Amino acid sequence: MSTKVTLAYRNSEGGKPSWHLYEEVFEAGVVYLQLEGVAIDFTTLGNMEHAPGTVVLRVPVETAQQLGLHTSVPAEEWTRVCDHEK
Repeated sequence: MSTKVTLAYRNSEGGKPSWHLYEEVFEAGVVYLQLEGVAIDFTTLGNMEHAPGTVVLRVPVETAQQLGLHTSVPAEEWTRVCDHEK
């Protein structure tokens, strides 16, 4: 059983990466942004860029809002995400 709740997503089109913004049901105060088809730059390995892959970022809700990620989510849904008491 999945505990992910999708907030917004975009499928890959024209060679552009796809993305999935979601939250975990039992984890308040954070959202996850999964990017598929993005190049990964490992700066600790001497700036080596690797073939496109999948990256999942765990982002605090406040940071997600500062980055504008909430603009892809219906307002009432984002209000629920911001409720740390849930």
